[in-house]
Amino acid sequence: MHFAVPFLLLLQRGVKRRLRSLSIVTGMLVVLTLVDVYWLVVPAFENERKSPQLHLSDLLAVIGIGGIWVGTYIWQLKKMPLLPLHDPRFEGALQHEHGD
Repeated sequence: MHFAVPFLLLLQRGVKRRLRSLSIVTGMLVVLTLVDVYWLVVPAFENERKSPQLHLSDLLAVIGIGGIWVGTYIWQLKKMPLLPLHDPRFEGALQHEHGD
């Protein structure tokens, strides 16, 4: 699920061109990565219980670390332009038509 399914889905041009389907593949990868990390880490800390249980702190840790990452990303994004400034070829590149 981490490699084969997303790989086969992303080979299709239609999946990559639609934002909704690409978002679903991305969300699936994020969820599967969280499940994988949980599967590897939690059983080592839960010796007395027979099965691992999801705690509120597990969810809050993911949200907290993700929030720090998104905040840092946005902070860095505000400092640097996304488009090249003062490039004489840039205006022509925006007018280029790609064939479908």
